[in-house]
Amino acid sequence: MQHKMEPNARERNLKQVTAISVVAKLDPNDLIGQPQCLYFGDSFHTSNMKLVEVDSSVMDYVEEGKNLIIRGYKKESAVLCLDGVTFDLKEAQTSNTLLLLDKCFCSPEDFQENETDIHHFEVQALAHEYYELRTMRPRVQKLQHLLEQNVYAGDLYEDSPSHSGPKFTDNDLLDVVQASQKEIRAELKKLRACCVNGFWRLLDFDYEFEVLSQILSLIDENSWKLDEVPQNEMIETLQNLKPRFILQHVLDCFGEKKSEEAEGITTYRMREDSVCRMYAEMLLKHTDKFNLSEFLQVWQQSVPDGMSTHEDQLKGLALVDRASKPQVVSLFKATSLPENERERFNYLFKIKDRWTMDDIYPYIENLAEDKLKIGALLQKYARTSTGPEGIREYNSKRPVT
Repeated sequence: MQHKMEPNARERNLKQVTAISVVAKLDPNDLIGQPQCLYFGDSFHTSNMKLVEVDSSVMDYVEEGKNLIIRGYKKESAVLCLDGVTFDLKEAQTSNTLLLLDKCFCSPEDFQENETDIHHFEVQALAHEYYELRTMRPRVQKLQHLLEQNVYAGDLYEDSPSHSGPKFTDNDLLDVVQASQKEIRAELKKLRACCVNGFWRLLDFDYEFEVLSQILSLIDENSWKLDEVPQNEMIETLQNLKPRFILQHVLDCFGEKKSEEAEGITTYRMREDSVCRMYAEMLLKHTDKFNLSEFLQVWQQSVPDGMSTHEDQLKGLALVDRASKPQVVSLFKATSLPENERERFNYLFKIKDRWTMDDIYPYIENLAEDKLKIGALLQKYARTSTGPEGIREYNSKRPVT
């Protein structure tokens, strides 16, 4: 490598290259022909260019002409998003100086056989760090906190002070949430968010339950089967009570569209688990603790005829305290927990000293992609013991603060 010099003085000849290889204690017989001489040219400067190390999947994405988008809001760390994947973007430093060139020979295929021409390439800039990409879980919990600032309870309340909080469009959410557009849309669906006049809104719980109750009452009045609810007739009948788009939204959230029948009538199948969970939340929402046996009885009586309630429907929604006498149940939603792993486990162990796998799993399953990684998380943050009935239990490894 040479320092910056005049163009007619920077080129080396074969004799000079051979002499340099001897000084470097390299055997010329081990070298591929066509030496490459690098020099700092007149255009050398301190570059604002940033280097990112990517795998083949990301490289293919770029070569297809698609955009890589970096997101991060104020003090949040930056993430890089593809269509449906999010990467943590971390700066890494190297003890070696990286030379940036617009061209050089990098693989044996670049070299011509039996050719010994010397090639000269100009170094455009230097770099001492680059960015690493690591696949990460999308940080979407922020979505709920943003949308809870202004829930939708119907047009009647839109001008009231309690509904004057911020509203967010698609682009607004993409600017402030560290996730890809596909991941954001998936979380919006999970939250049962509704697009109202171009803004994403959570429905007020009481308003949402009221709409669902009106749909279920109409089903009962018309003796429709729970798996054969006519879409158009239902909306036409209730549109004087609630907006059509809200009726359709709630039907999509708590029902499943069936294939269109020959007569052109679209029918829906009501989702039993979703409806039963909604009723459970309604019963637990305004009480601290509920006697479990009494709750199970009232819960079953409250849901539509033909639907059956069971405790599995409470997972991630309510917590059963089996150690108390009598046993009690209380509202405890997984969506209310911290997104950070350590904070999540600290919070859980504050709520309850010991957890079985069945009890804790719904509250940590979104921290990892599969049960194998869930096991690794439990090994990291919890110790195991055997309960009085021989069931494995998990408790904190360190004092909970």
